Amino acid sequence: MRIFLINLDRDTDRLAHMDRELGRLGLEYERIPAVRGDDLPSWLRPYFEPAVGEAPQVLSVGEIGCYASHLTIMKALSAETTNTPALVLEDDLRLDRQLVELLDRVGQLPPDWDLVRLSNPSKAAAVKMASLDSIGDVVRYWRVPNNTGAYLITPLGARKFLAPVQRRWRAIDEDLRRPWEHELCVYGVLPPPVEANILPSSIGSHHRALPGRKRFARAPKRHLDQVAYCLSTFGLIGSLTCWLKSKLGLR
Repeated sequence: MRIFLINLDRDTDRLAHMDRELGRLGLEYERIPAVRGDDLPSWLRPYFEPAVGEAPQVLSVGEIGCYASHLTIMKALSAETTNTPALVLEDDLRLDRQLVELLDRVGQLPPDWDLVRLSNPSKAAAVKMASLDSIGDVVRYWRVPNNTGAYLITPLGARKFLAPVQRRWRAIDEDLRRPWEHELCVYGVLPPPVEANILPSSIGSHHRALPGRKRFARAPKRHLDQVAYCLSTFGLIGSLTCWLKSKLGLR
């Protein structure tokens, strides 16, 4: 399995940290130079530049660069002729040894998965779909958590997320929380085998003082698609159960 590590050229200390983390687990990786949000390759610009008459971009330069870096990996992966998945990592992680066992057991994941999140403790209800014994449980999220620190993705999942080539209104962690917008089949592993955000951000403020619903208010709303996704994923009774558990703060 290919392992991609996103890292800015200037962040040599973060690269050294991840080299130690991955080396400790005996995992080889490909470093992907992070894209600068103010210096996008031409093929990436349609994802972020407003068309004539559209609202101005609210994403910071750092957020654009982060999003573009993940899209760069997805483009490379989408060209694969098989559906062999890849592991995508950012450079501020702590890796548990169970990650190695998980990579060895990818074939035991549900056959329909496009993306499996590995660095996201759930704050809402999650439904167990399968057990990976000592590693933890494979789950479907009622409300997908954010963070893009570590995830598995298939070439098919990469192609789904890349298309259509259109304006991206939110940060990538917010877009990946909405699998119905790209028809992604998303799972997670709990407890997560990766801890994210252990180092201070090196790409500047993400304007987290404002909640996403306000900051990304101009993003297209697809509430009916969300409802259809929940019903198809959890069923009517399961959806009601997850909704109630989340309202009560239960997981």
